[in-house]
Amino acid sequence: MKRRKHAAPCPRCLELAREGKLRTEAVQPLPEGALAPIGLNRQRCCYDCASADTVVKLRIVPTFEMARIATGNDRQEQYRFPGAPLGLVGAGLLRPSVPGDFTEHLAWLDASEWFGLDGQWEAT
Repeated sequence: MKRRKHAAPCPRCLELAREGKLRTEAVQPLPEGALAPIGLNRQRCCYDCASADTVVKLRIVPTFEMARIATGNDRQEQYRFPGAPLGLVGAGLLRPSVPGDFTEHLAWLDASEWFGLDGQWEAT
């Protein structure tokens, strides 16, 4: 997924990260314009937050917060094992990553100075 280095962060996952409920690495960029999904809260969001909304709608977990943590964990696995049919990706509920996405994501986080939050991890 090609991302602009100065893309705005998704407000939904950034709020969870600021509250200490989501790892900063899991914060995703907000897609531009009409490409940005609209979440259940009627706010534009990233694809991972939209996937979390789907997980809640399917009653897999009861809250958005729980679902967003799960999509964040699966995204982190996808960055390290691009395209592997694990977890929500294997179930068709989360977009798979491709090789290079993790490097691009880290560059985006670095350009955003990790939003002033703790949580910068070494790439493994």
